[in-house]
Amino acid sequence: MTGLPLSPEHPIAYFSAEFGVSSAVPIYAGGLGILAGDTLKQAAEEKIPMIGVGLLYRGHNVVQEISSEGWQADKDYLFDPLSVGLEHVFLNDQPLFIRVELGNTTVWLRAWKWVLGPTVTLYLLDSDTDQNQLHERSITQELYAGSEESQIKQQLLLSIGGVRLLEVLGITPSIYHVNEGRPSFLIWELVVHLKHRYDLNYSQAWELARKKIVYTNHTLVAAGNVNYSSDLLKAFINPYAARLGVHPDILLLPGKNDDSNRFFTTTFALRASRKASGVSKIHTQLSRQQWPEYDWVSITNGVHFGTWQSEAIASRASDPGALWAAHMQEKKLLAEFVTNRTGYTYSPEKLVITWARRIAGYKRADAIFADISRLQAILKNVDRPVQLLIAGKAHQQDEEGKKRLQRIIQYMQRELSGSALFVPNYDIDVARALTRGSDIWLNTPEIGREACGTSGMKALSNGVLNCTVADGWASEVDWNGKGWVLDSNNISDHLYSTLEREIIPLYYNKEGISFPAKWTEMMQNSIDQANGFSATRMLNQYQTLLYT
Repeated sequence: MTGLPLSPEHPIAYFSAEFGVSSAVPIYAGGLGILAGDTLKQAAEEKIPMIGVGLLYRGHNVVQEISSEGWQADKDYLFDPLSVGLEHVFLNDQPLFIRVELGNTTVWLRAWKWVLGPTVTLYLLDSDTDQNQLHERSITQELYAGSEESQIKQQLLLSIGGVRLLEVLGITPSIYHVNEGRPSFLIWELVVHLKHRYDLNYSQAWELARKKIVYTNHTLVAAGNVNYSSDLLKAFINPYAARLGVHPDILLLPGKNDDSNRFFTTTFALRASRKASGVSKIHTQLSRQQWPEYDWVSITNGVHFGTWQSEAIASRASDPGALWAAHMQEKKLLAEFVTNRTGYTYSPEKLVITWARRIAGYKRADAIFADISRLQAILKNVDRPVQLLIAGKAHQQDEEGKKRLQRIIQYMQRELSGSALFVPNYDIDVARALTRGSDIWLNTPEIGREACGTSGMKALSNGVLNCTVADGWASEVDWNGKGWVLDSNNISDHLYSTLEREIIPLYYNKEGISFPAKWTEMMQNSIDQANGFSATRMLNQYQTLLYT
């Protein structure tokens, strides 16, 4: 079980609650899922043996629609898995189903696969099958939604069902990579196998199992480090405790932080793995401060250039004039994309500033709207006009996030009309267009709360200049000659003054030639810098720092 070298017979098993591979398969919610998708794509490109394991959500509440009053509504995108390239998994010419016990109930999971390359397959488990009662069929329909009970069930189905799926398929992983804490219950199934195979007691089997598991933490924000009622969780884990010959409290003990009756998924994931990684240097440093007793390694996230970097930009990066021409073409493509999405047009000749990410409080989407009169003067300057683009979703249960988004859209409808647009339904296609065709990529989080923030890396790879708080990955860059750093404690005023005094004059200063030479030089510096934030580098560090 331990010490298996990485090979096609013994791949990396990469467990994640979400995977962002294509807009056509909405099984992701944000950066975590995009990172997981980029990881699989890069592994496929480099022919690294890797198996992805996740859940097949059915597209409930994934489409963002904005009313005329600016209110976000969450609509369904109900898709046929076969029509988007997924395949049933067959065993002995029969469709494969995996059974998982949730307390006294048995749930059957249909298995799907998505082949990304000769060495990489993504397996997805789906409870929407005829063997289950109606309320069990709905467990995997929607990502990160529903009651605490529903989320516990999803976590158990992913963890236990995923390990059982690999066992039935005859796949013995060299390592289990738990991407964020939700799949961490997989250790229980590994402990069961080891205990009975090698005649071990529970503690011995636990220690052997955790040597096969590594864990990546993605956020210090409370909402991303979920905790559950221990009593509620206990109701579903009796079958595993019985198979291990221990009381359910023993299984829950590694998830206890204090005397409360809560089970903390992050704590459990840390104790159930031999090594943990943070997703940027500053995030790892903060993680060590919060959980100092664990073995941490810093591996900054990276992005899959094949998905995110424009080939035209990459191939012309060494020639300033050709690079600017390619950039203007990407700007025109973005303007056409935005028109198709919104029905509104803008001139790609304008300086285009984009803020695009999840609408969450700490990301401060409204920072640029703090002084509407000043922003209006900046955007509507006749000689040096600016186009502002905003994209992002509030979580369907985040009423405050929806109110924040509504206020932003209403500014666009009134004072900023003609110079600011909201691009709805932020997905992979929208992100790709924005990170290629903008001029400025704006990032305004509260310092210390943006674990990584990979969207800025995608922009960087396309020569889109970052204007950012130095948090997450951005704290690792010397931005001199590449972009601008914002003061997190004075975010709005500093942003306005940076736009007025530095960014806008630089963009419009063509110095008697057909393109802004200093701006284009910064674009070239950005593209060079992006090489250090590739998924290639990240995967290499996974193998040398995390897996070994």
